[in-house]
Amino acid sequence: MHAVSLDNLAIALAKNRASGTVSGLAFAGIVSKLEAAEVQLAALDAYNGDRKGYALAGTNAACQRILGLHEPVIGPIAARDIFDGHSHIHLPQGVIGAQCELTFTIGNSFPLKGDEISRPAIAETIVACRPTIGLVGRRAFGAPHNDVIAIADFGLHVATICGPAMRVDWDGLDRVEMTARINGETVVTARGSAVLGHPLEAVALLARELALQGKQINAGEIVTTGSWSPILQVLPGQTLSVDFETIGKVSCTFA
Repeated sequence: MHAVSLDNLAIALAKNRASGTVSGLAFAGIVSKLEAAEVQLAALDAYNGDRKGYALAGTNAACQRILGLHEPVIGPIAARDIFDGHSHIHLPQGVIGAQCELTFTIGNSFPLKGDEISRPAIAETIVACRPTIGLVGRRAFGAPHNDVIAIADFGLHVATICGPAMRVDWDGLDRVEMTARINGETVVTARGSAVLGHPLEAVALLARELALQGKQINAGEIVTTGSWSPILQVLPGQTLSVDFETIGKVSCTFA
């Protein structure tokens, strides 16, 4: 795709995200993940989104099927799209649903040259863990549902709603049970092992991807794990509450 067309697509994506609308956009010319990443970065700039971290989507097979992905995708988390639970969130057009996930705050830039990308190394650099509801969605209709389009479209990220920081037993995190309730009724349970075998593997995946680009997760940035369960449909008037056994709870009411 011509550079001008990429820029125009990025501006249109940013406009739709800012206004909470969807429209038909010209994704057809994007032929590679590299071009998709360029669109994502330009769209974030046009959105005036000060990136505070990274959101992962499709870190379990059920979510990949729902989103039309073959592998996890990574999107930027803009400061303006981070909320504290209990929040009241307006659902924009194009919302697909909610992810029940954890958010990690990174204390030291990682990985630096020579760092081992392993669960113990990742656990040492995490300074906070928060139960989280993540909203995913699209800014365009009629486009194919695939990895390349998802990357370009902000990695499908819409919002990150975080509960209070809690202490975590990293070794047992894959066995922690999560229970999600909508308006008080249990809709799904899952364990941390649903996320790539262990939630810390989501950070490892991101760290490896950034290392290939000569980059790292910066100190103070946050990383979401992606959903422990299938993506949940949420509607205006509903309250989603997510309880991570031994870790904590987060809830959000949608309008």
